[in-house]
Amino acid sequence: MASAAAVVTLNVGGELFQTTTATLSRAGASSPLASLGASTPSAPYFLDADPRLFARLLSFLRHGRLLLGGAPPPSAALLAEARRFALDGALLASLSRASAFAPLELRPSALLPLTGRAAPSAMSVCASPKHPASIVAAHGGVVTCFDAALATRASVLTPLPAVDSLVAVSPALALAGASDFPGVHLCRFSDDAPSAAAAPDVLSWPDSPSATVLSMAASGAPSAPCLFASFESARRTSSAIVVFDLNSMSPVAEIGRKEVYGADVEAAIPATKLGWLGEHNLLLAAGSHSSPGGVVGDIRLWDIRASATVPVWEVREKEDCFADVAGSDTLSALFKVGASSGEVFMTDLRRLDNGGGIGLEPWVCIGDGQRAAAAASSRRKVGNGCRIECYCNWVFVARGAYVEVWSQIELAPEAGGKKVMKRNWVGSGPSIEVGNGEEVAKEKAKIVSWAFGGSRMALARADKRSVEVWDSDPAAIYANP
Repeated sequence: MASAAAVVTLNVGGELFQTTTATLSRAGASSPLASLGASTPSAPYFLDADPRLFARLLSFLRHGRLLLGGAPPPSAALLAEARRFALDGALLASLSRASAFAPLELRPSALLPLTGRAAPSAMSVCASPKHPASIVAAHGGVVTCFDAALATRASVLTPLPAVDSLVAVSPALALAGASDFPGVHLCRFSDDAPSAAAAPDVLSWPDSPSATVLSMAASGAPSAPCLFASFESARRTSSAIVVFDLNSMSPVAEIGRKEVYGADVEAAIPATKLGWLGEHNLLLAAGSHSSPGGVVGDIRLWDIRASATVPVWEVREKEDCFADVAGSDTLSALFKVGASSGEVFMTDLRRLDNGGGIGLEPWVCIGDGQRAAAAASSRRKVGNGCRIECYCNWVFVARGAYVEVWSQIELAPEAGGKKVMKRNWVGSGPSIEVGNGEEVAKEKAKIVSWAFGGSRMALARADKRSVEVWDSDPAAIYANP
């Protein structure tokens, strides 16, 4: 067997390339590249392929990501070349575009073990035309980044006891926060993040440096990338959303500052869920408060161009307060899971008016409306622990160990041509253990955190010290170039 550091010389379409067997092995066991041993310039392996495309694939194997610079996402020709060399499913998925994401073709493809004894508490996926889908996971006070090919990892030890909120800015930089420790902490995985080179190690709310972070979201706008961080003061007497410029890592604005007076806690519920709707230029901020009288929640939409003190829309939730809420740019809608009913509701962002409201009854149940009403009246808590997230044209809901996906379909013209939401089940992806020649399905634990990017879904389960990676079927990727 060739040494892991053995040099391999390749003649690709008349051009010579030199690499190592270790680099080629990252293509996966099913790839013919992984089986190539040492060779010399006088006797290279010959590959009848386009040298320009092969150079990009070889660069990907070396770095774990495409060095795109300002180039567009990977072309169909590059994806076809990757398939030709039978790169493993995880590598194909990392090369694919978000537009090729096929939710009903998601399959568990990798299990990434984490060091230490702590289970993952927060997840984030970095995926953009410049940054293929690397996965970042927080476990205890450690933040670990897996490269796009899932071949290498890098870890940073933070001073945080446990990370509650995590945002992957690039494969070289992530931002972490905890509800019991002040500030947003920068996690640098390499020196390839020039914007963070001279930045402080901790970003804080200028008016309250000891404030803790409850939630974070990034805008992702290429021209002016921003971080939104929801802060609460150490004494829990005030809260605000602070906007940081990710180029300079400095605070540039404050949104929705609240003060708590006396025992009126519900008057200043801080945002524990943030989301950025770039197409609508809206910031989604939601938070809830549990008391003996039940759960009360606030959902607000902010247009930061118009006002930093008055939201464009606000609703106070009491009857069936949300367990989780998310917004979709492509569907122009907000979605929530009822804490009492566990049913999914939506409201149309296009119904926003200049008066700052959608209506007295903004939510429409797209699940079982009768069951939702019965659960709300009986104050059951079927939806507790459910999570909801929007990605591309789909809405995902985590129910215990299972994942369901909602997609928008258009009715036939004779039915009015209306669009409705349809529920599908992705399932839990039970692991298969082979023992005594038999296959045994092992039930999986509850999903506690997840993230989406590229053609991937990454999730963490309760008490499991690993990251579960789901990828779209490669056949589905190439069926939609």
